[in-house]
Amino acid sequence: MVQDRGAAGSTRGRPMGREAEGQVSFAGATGEARLLLEAEVLILRGALRARIARSSLGGVAVEGDDLLLATPDGPLRATLGARAAEGFARALAKPPPGLAEKLGVSADRRVFLLTPLRDAALLAALDGRTSPTAAEAALTLAELPGSAVLESLLPTLPDLPFWGATAKGRSAFPDAALRERMRAAGWIDSKSCAVSALLTATRYSRRH
Repeated sequence: MVQDRGAAGSTRGRPMGREAEGQVSFAGATGEARLLLEAEVLILRGALRARIARSSLGGVAVEGDDLLLATPDGPLRATLGARAAEGFARALAKPPPGLAEKLGVSADRRVFLLTPLRDAALLAALDGRTSPTAAEAALTLAELPGSAVLESLLPTLPDLPFWGATAKGRSAFPDAALRERMRAAGWIDSKSCAVSALLTATRYSRRH
């Protein structure tokens, strides 16, 4: 997940990677808004608020300083400045990253599994990308159906980036509870991403 990076002062028209601010017209309304591009969704914040699935965008174009998007709710026009508009258009033209890329896992950057996997999306994404030992891994991952599983892992967690996958929505052990416990144990969360329709994951690093 791309985190919202606040900035001091005006950021109108200033390129910010996958984030920019400007005058936006969308769904019959116009106002100052921030566009935030995540792996699976385009978010509007500010005077206009919306979440638009990237898969639903029908077209992307740039006209001068304006980014033009075709959405299921009609056209969206954002005056961001030419550089920011072109940067957004290029980012939107790229296919969204797959789950393995979002997790930072590859054939050369393998993950050590701390629990068995049940989620089909995780199984597919990590196929051929797991390590038999933590010593050979770049990061670790666990599915956490409840707090008892985490408590059993915490005393021996390797000093590697750790992904904890928890159930979405109301559950016995939601992501917020995982974050609270990990922070109390001296770990800092740095990134979150959707795993599947059932799971979300958050990455932690040990505080030094």
